[in-house]
Amino acid sequence: MDIPTTFPRALRPGDTIAIVAPAGPVQEHNVIDPALAMLEGWGFRVRFDDRIFDSLRYLAGHDEARAEELMRSFEDPSIQAIIALRGGFGCARVVRLLDERRLRHNCKLFMGFSDLTTLHVYFRRRFGWVTVHGPMATTMSREILSPEAERHLLSLCTDPEYLPTLSFAQLESWVPGSAEGRLVGGCLSILTSSLGTNYEFKSEGKILFLEDLGEAPYRLDRMITQFRLAGKLDEVAGILLGRFTGCEPEEGGYTCSDVLHDLVATAGVPVLANFPGGHGIENWALPLGIRVRMDADHKSVQFLESAVTSG
Repeated sequence: MDIPTTFPRALRPGDTIAIVAPAGPVQEHNVIDPALAMLEGWGFRVRFDDRIFDSLRYLAGHDEARAEELMRSFEDPSIQAIIALRGGFGCARVVRLLDERRLRHNCKLFMGFSDLTTLHVYFRRRFGWVTVHGPMATTMSREILSPEAERHLLSLCTDPEYLPTLSFAQLESWVPGSAEGRLVGGCLSILTSSLGTNYEFKSEGKILFLEDLGEAPYRLDRMITQFRLAGKLDEVAGILLGRFTGCEPEEGGYTCSDVLHDLVATAGVPVLANFPGGHGIENWALPLGIRVRMDADHKSVQFLESAVTSG
């Protein structure tokens, strides 16, 4: 049985957003300038420590420093939201160092994607938190997000009454029907690595969102087959597929979509594909943990709960 869902407080003008780096490093400090301009333009303050620019091989500094930064940001009462610097790898090395006593009663709006899927799943399984699968400090730019995606993101973070129905021309109905359930998921390869851990994602009765970057079709097949063998597709309510960027085969006369379609169409649930979320241009934010209604017939995703609360 799932633990009760906890919603973060809606952001208000003047609130402080912290940028943390629990995963990979960046090479140029000014890569976050567009995000700073956007967030400050929305009326928020932004805080970060120069530690986020640390680099240790493929990590943004030592595990202990990244874990402490994350916990301290959630504990700090002057911080109302937390956004990840970037993905890459490193969150799985951090979770073993997290002190649940320092986190459990400090739910805040938390956003990221890619490797941050680990923390989304961890926060959901351990605390029941609603978190946001969405842009990070290195991808939050008006050159990347359309005005519509930007307005959606701002409303999602600030309006407790925001219950949109998202529909896009590129959405494809692979299996007809509609389904309701809490939205879970994120990056397919990261979700696969959660299997067998104490924060393994739950799929029973859920709408499962999947996306990924740079995985050859046979690797996508291997991971989704592992989902099936682990029972993760047995009782799922519906499947929402985002972008699978850089996953096309180099030869063979077939597409990534061909492979994905064959893998998920047999799950016996509605499947809606090509949602503009995940790696690549135009990453529409999705609150993980809220109830949604996915309608593959009308090609839409309706929020049945807001991502934030007014409390």
